[in-house]
Amino acid sequence: MTKTLLCLGIVIALSGCARDAGQPLEVWNNFKEGKISTQLGENQSLAVFYRQGDFQGAATNIYIDGNYQASLLPNAYTAVPVCADKHLFSTSFSTNHKFGNRTQGVSYTLPIGEVAYVKVSQEPNGQLYLQRVERSVAEQEIANLPKENQTLSRVPNATNCQPPVVIAAIAVDSSALFAFDKYGYKDILPAGREKLGHFMDHVKTLNVSHIVVGGHSDNLGSDRYNLALSEKRANSVKQQLQQVGITAPIKAIGYGKKEPVVTNCGGLSGAAKNQCNLPNRRVEVTVYGTK
Repeated sequence: MTKTLLCLGIVIALSGCARDAGQPLEVWNNFKEGKISTQLGENQSLAVFYRQGDFQGAATNIYIDGNYQASLLPNAYTAVPVCADKHLFSTSFSTNHKFGNRTQGVSYTLPIGEVAYVKVSQEPNGQLYLQRVERSVAEQEIANLPKENQTLSRVPNATNCQPPVVIAAIAVDSSALFAFDKYGYKDILPAGREKLGHFMDHVKTLNVSHIVVGGHSDNLGSDRYNLALSEKRANSVKQQLQQVGITAPIKAIGYGKKEPVVTNCGGLSGAAKNQCNLPNRRVEVTVYGTK
């Protein structure tokens, strides 16, 4: 009798675990429908990354300051709040035999409340790159895309963004700011002076802690030359800001070619390459403070 009951218990247990042989062990929901929420917390910005179906391949991993955010499949997006500051965005194809690209990418400074739309694209040689897209264009391209849902972000939670944070920022490319290969205060073009003047009129109304002026170059030429040129241009803009009456502490830094905002110019040459690299030849003015 005992043996019979034992066998019956085993049959019941096994029948309770029975399943359709064609049914998967797990069900993954790769996508989630829903619109991007642009409601942000205190001292936050929003980074939105998306990938269309214009190239094939594995999922593309997205990293923010070296921290994993998501693995984008074709025709999907991911969004994450970040503290209003400068951030490094990078990407690479997902693979199980090497680490992803956490160090080579694009650097963007995001002021409070800004939404940065960044698209994952691919060069003809297969190399991935990130490009920032104007809001009006990005919103149209993302309108019908679902949110990536199958991975867990490792980006630090932006719920405790301590001031001073970025409250205003401007980037002026060298074609509008300096004559070719020039860097001196007297070489700042009228258009550059005017643009900086309007920006600083706005800054004068803010609660400013300090200002950082960063000079940047493209990747043509030696590291030494580009670093020196970027430092000279940053100092010239610093002098211009002081000239228009800015009294907050100002630090000028030359970054050379270390922090590009465009990385897909490698396959070009001549005038096309020069035009592609234009956004990298810039001076950025970043204003820190409190709202």
